[in-house]
Amino acid sequence: MKRDSFLLRLLLEWVLICAGVLCSLYCLTTAFSLTMPTAVLILVPILALAFCLLFNGKVGKFYALGVLGLLLLLAWLLRAELVEGFRNLWGTLGSIFARGYDLVRDYLPQEETSPEDIGPALVSLAVLQTYVCALSVRLWKRTAPVGLMLLLSIAPCFILLDTHPSLLPLLTAVFVVLALSFSQSSRRRETGDASKAILLSALLSVAVLGLLLLIFPQKTYSPPITWNELTSKLSRWEQAQNIRGNTNAGLAGNPDEIDLETLGSLPNRPITALYVTSTKESYLYLRGSSYMSFDGKLWTRGEVWEGDGRAAYPYLGKPGEAVLSIETYNTERALFTAYQIVELPGGSVYSDAYVQNTEEVDSYSMRFTLDPDPVTPDETYNAWVYAHCLEVPEQTRNAVLAWWKQVDGRDAPTERVTTVVTGDESLILSEPLDPVKTEAFAQSVAAQVSQTARYSRNPPRVPVGRDFCDWFLNDAEEGYCVHYATACTALLRSLGIPARYVSGYVSSVPANRRTELTVLQAHAWVEIWSGGRWVVVEPTPDDATEFTGRIPLGGETQPETTNSPVPPPSEELTDPPPIVSPHETESGEHRLPDSTETEETHASGPSKTPEKKVDMTGYWIFLGLVSFVGLVLVRRILILKLRQRRIRRARGNARARLLYRYLVRLHKLGNNPVPPEATEIAKKAAFSQHELDEEELIRMRQFYDKQRYLLQYYGFWKRVWCRYVLAVI
Repeated sequence: MKRDSFLLRLLLEWVLICAGVLCSLYCLTTAFSLTMPTAVLILVPILALAFCLLFNGKVGKFYALGVLGLLLLLAWLLRAELVEGFRNLWGTLGSIFARGYDLVRDYLPQEETSPEDIGPALVSLAVLQTYVCALSVRLWKRTAPVGLMLLLSIAPCFILLDTHPSLLPLLTAVFVVLALSFSQSSRRRETGDASKAILLSALLSVAVLGLLLLIFPQKTYSPPITWNELTSKLSRWEQAQNIRGNTNAGLAGNPDEIDLETLGSLPNRPITALYVTSTKESYLYLRGSSYMSFDGKLWTRGEVWEGDGRAAYPYLGKPGEAVLSIETYNTERALFTAYQIVELPGGSVYSDAYVQNTEEVDSYSMRFTLDPDPVTPDETYNAWVYAHCLEVPEQTRNAVLAWWKQVDGRDAPTERVTTVVTGDESLILSEPLDPVKTEAFAQSVAAQVSQTARYSRNPPRVPVGRDFCDWFLNDAEEGYCVHYATACTALLRSLGIPARYVSGYVSSVPANRRTELTVLQAHAWVEIWSGGRWVVVEPTPDDATEFTGRIPLGGETQPETTNSPVPPPSEELTDPPPIVSPHETESGEHRLPDSTETEETHASGPSKTPEKKVDMTGYWIFLGLVSFVGLVLVRRILILKLRQRRIRRARGNARARLLYRYLVRLHKLGNNPVPPEATEIAKKAAFSQHELDEEELIRMRQFYDKQRYLLQYYGFWKRVWCRYVLAVI
């Protein structure tokens, strides 16, 4: 090994290691606005040079183990400082992660962290990266560990909302990985070839990165999907997984049906669902969907009211003193509405079951009244309600009436009258004689149902084949709002009071305050038809999570407001919020309003028209394909040329041994034995004291060339594998 070749290779590898480690850490610090400790800038070059000198040859393995032991000893002696440094580092990074991923907030340090005290963590990361990179480059002669270690520092910058590393350090880190990848096979061989291969690979890497920057200028390039969009989609996917229990229970997503036999556990994390702002302080039941048809195991919407919508919403068009604004985190199928609404969002289509979100908005407003006046019921709708909201399966009716007779036994204050509606031979009941008494009686029924079982967000499932209401009222020991509301609705119907099952959200909303509602406040309740309007009846116990904001039965106390990807509550409103239209992005997508963006707009005046960005998706795909093909071809050419050069430079017996080694590999690929004559020549070259003559060397070369020639006539995929992956032909 020539001394100058060794020094050149050592210098090149030292430069690549230092550049990779320092630039990866600069990506991390610039993206998160951290301060790079001076110790890192001093330690990395010194340690990289020391490791490169030690990790060389067979003896380098023992030095590597010794250095690892020394590093572990230092880590143990400085464990207190390292633990505190990594705690501060995670607290700094995690607080930014939590903006896009609510799950991260559960793992943040409980105590306050300081971004200024992260030096020990960054220094230890630098030492670890330098050790692994030097070990990979000098001893293992591999690139994958280097890429993984650099990815450890760079990856966090690309999975957050607003953090971006500086371009130059990022490109330098990519350049290091490319240069090491291109020269990996050569660095395992002769030192002189490895040095030249590193230089050629460096030039090729610079050319590739320069071409990318020329084709995709940073100022005008628009990626197929921005990191903000990707983070938003990942966050919504995470939220969907976390609220799966609510979705299965029909408390999220407004499904067309709710299967009571599949009810499972509800989520115990306060994941943001929507924000509510009201100009009047009120306790709101935000109605999402109502379900009318019940077969003992399944709630469905049932028959849809096709008449005038004002019959189901009797206060529409009347004066209303309160304005309700709602911002949902996800676009829902239905708009959440308060009771006694007097004005709905423009463009919405409302039916008896729910207000359809036809325009797929995620921000809307409505007006409602807190002191409703008595209304005269629409006769047609009144008859329709009595015809459809008293239906109960016979088995369920007998079970709930038997239970009611045991616990109370009072009859409902209604007068049963058989009538026939023109054109519809349906049995209906007359309007209750006294709405006040009927509502009071319904509330007393709900109070009895609420005492049936204790509230739990993780109750057992209904036994197979068992009537749900019969099981819950007589045998179940635990349940949540879906259980109570289902049993109460069936019982009220059996007692002659029109009722239906409703899902939505419940919350106390102060005046002019943007209030956060989480999935813990998703709720199911009962509404009865009384006095020409739908009236809320609450059968769920008062200690339910929906009302208290706490997880019962030993669960941890949850705050009523939590951090989430949606901006925190804003300050008090000075003026009532207007009827707002959906917020839209330039692409037409709806989004929640950003309070920071609003403040900046007011501070700086009207925003300038953003520079139009070019969609370069097709160019990215084309360039990726061309670059991949080019790299494969360049790699094949380099490997073949270096192999031929190695054979040409070897002399006598060394050339024969080298040709035989390649020959064995080629015959294995062709699944045929090595010619005995070639084996005899190889043995003579290995064990004889004399040099082979020229004729024997020519004969060995002929065996090698013949097998390479034969491989070109194998199947297509075999040829591709040998030519472009293994680069042997």
